[in-house]
Amino acid sequence: MKIACALALGLLLAHPVLGKDLYLETQVKLRVAKKDEKRSREGGLEHVPFRIWLPDGVKTIRGVTFNPFYTKAVTQEHWQSACRHWEFGILAANFFGVKNDEIPTMIDTALAIFARESKHPELITAKLCPLGMSSGAGMSTRIAEQLPDRVIAVGPVCLEVGPRDTKSMKIPMLTVFGDRDGRQYEKLMAKLPATRAQGGRFGIAPQWGRRHDFARANNLLMLLFDAAICHRLGKPDEPLRSFSEERGWLGDVSKWKAGNSTIAPFMEYQGDKVKTCWLPDAKTAHAWQAFVTFKPMLKLKNPPGLGDGQPFILHKVDELIEVEVAGNPIIKGPIEVRSGAEKIGELKDGKLNVKFSSPGFYPVFLQAIAEDGTTIMSRPNTLIVE
Repeated sequence: MKIACALALGLLLAHPVLGKDLYLETQVKLRVAKKDEKRSREGGLEHVPFRIWLPDGVKTIRGVTFNPFYTKAVTQEHWQSACRHWEFGILAANFFGVKNDEIPTMIDTALAIFARESKHPELITAKLCPLGMSSGAGMSTRIAEQLPDRVIAVGPVCLEVGPRDTKSMKIPMLTVFGDRDGRQYEKLMAKLPATRAQGGRFGIAPQWGRRHDFARANNLLMLLFDAAICHRLGKPDEPLRSFSEERGWLGDVSKWKAGNSTIAPFMEYQGDKVKTCWLPDAKTAHAWQAFVTFKPMLKLKNPPGLGDGQPFILHKVDELIEVEVAGNPIIKGPIEVRSGAEKIGELKDGKLNVKFSSPGFYPVFLQAIAEDGTTIMSRPNTLIVE
């Protein structure tokens, strides 16, 4: 990709936030101007606006999350906390109205500018975790197709998309959607087996009863990114490691409306592997199983998770965190508190204090036995611990 093909315009702006955290912004000139529409006017019709956030105290930026249609993503506190844990930056742009073939050059040009101005030369070839909602979901998958050797994982939300070509099939991808959002449920249920038959590292996760709403998607997407980053990412100058299909887990979608979404490691799954969601590890698989619960009889009152207007709380290592069930569910036996694949305690009088001894991402949910003997779960709230 020749960076000289695109010209940068304007002065980059830098200002400290949260100590010495750095925000930079620039505009990159297009070869073909955008049409004059409301969503394409940011930065002007001849330029694409880019912003980046970089965490203080990180010597080498290991990669960036990338929202291609929402420049305010750089200010989101929960993603800043996640990226600080990964030693990542947050890159954001507004590609509305931009020709697809210009996008890779735009990304390279902006990253080269940010690398120079931030004195982080590793940004020039930064690895990416694209995510976005609606049009941003489609653009995220397109970036995976255009830059497959640099994309770690993809988190599309609210669009019936997934991997489409041979190279993007090898990239972990999880599409989260509202089951009442047009025909997305129907289309994704058809797309899943067609993609999985080609070995796609692909899964889907409905937010039941939702329409075109990002809602609680980050409770899964951060886990997807964390697993993929841990497995695939080496040093900045090293190629991404492959993520073999056999190393993942599988989740059955055939009975999820009946509350019976079974999960298992890939090599132990007994059913038709093509008709399942592929998930990167046990933690993500157990969180997915709770996330896709159709009509949960258990609900987690505290602690708050990510999305739906819940307050974001960044937790500390060994901090006591109160877990509390909502209401008085009718169950047999105790209510377990789980974090991913691990049981971490049982509620007493509807509450339990827990703590985590190392930094990371913890999808907390409740599990119990209903009166009819079936296993029931709450949906998960993912906690970030530093």
